[in-house]
Amino acid sequence: MGLDYTKKYIMKIVLILFILFNAQFLIAQKHNDTAFNLNGLRLDRVKERNQKIVIYADSINLYSGGKIPNFLINECFDLQSYLWQGFHSPISLRWKILGKVNNKKALKRLLDSNDKRLLSICNYEKGTNPEIVVPLIGKSFYELIWKRYKQL
Repeated sequence: MGLDYTKKYIMKIVLILFILFNAQFLIAQKHNDTAFNLNGLRLDRVKERNQKIVIYADSINLYSGGKIPNFLINECFDLQSYLWQGFHSPISLRWKILGKVNNKKALKRLLDSNDKRLLSICNYEKGTNPEIVVPLIGKSFYELIWKRYKQL
């Protein structure tokens, strides 16, 4: 009777080990699984961010007068963290966009528009979040446009 119990016990252990061993192969990642797809998604996000920045720059390059592009009246535009490369690497989005602007006449038209909203400065208080220090946050869009205008 003791021998039958031992055989049954050993058979159960072998069966459990067999199931666990095979289950490991069933749930293992394939070559083209998660890591590969995540890298693809990351590249898509980077490409999408860059395309949005180019679109913003083109809206300035194509400015011929009249209503100014909406994002220019958002003095805190630099805080659009979805356009940063990473949350802990904030950049001046306004300056990045203006760096892609090459139409000096369009910049001059913006400067001559006398739109007071371009003079607004973001009321972001430095030090409210110590990890986030956004370059050029204390400058108005007008100042940055003037700086880019002088560069060209």
